[in-house]
Amino acid sequence: MDTIHLAAAPGTTWALAPQDAEDHLRARFPDLRAWQEQAPASGKDYVTFQVDLEGASRRGSYFERGHLILDDGDADLWADTVTWFLGLLPADARAIAMIESNPDSVRTIAPGADAAQVREILRSLFDVE
Repeated sequence: MDTIHLAAAPGTTWALAPQDAEDHLRARFPDLRAWQEQAPASGKDYVTFQVDLEGASRRGSYFERGHLILDDGDADLWADTVTWFLGLLPADARAIAMIESNPDSVRTIAPGADAAQVREILRSLFDVE
């Protein structure tokens, strides 16, 4: 288990507001618990959420302009959610991914990547020693 960070590729941003992200998350996860917040240091708005997946409560956050954080999981748990989330963005949106335990290993997720491709990219992050 680790924390997956999905971010807009360097030099780009995502035009998805935290409230819009929350609305989409609620549609995907009807039992979602979510809170709109503001980061004290940066002033950025974000949504924090909890959802029950595979019998456990999982957490995540989405920060305005392009940063999704998914806690308490692995590539297999979060790959479908990452693919779904990227589908909310414009077709040419570029993304990068990393895991918290190894921030030096960063992978690009190509626009239009399907769930199997996203799963393999995320697994490669977990396989790095």
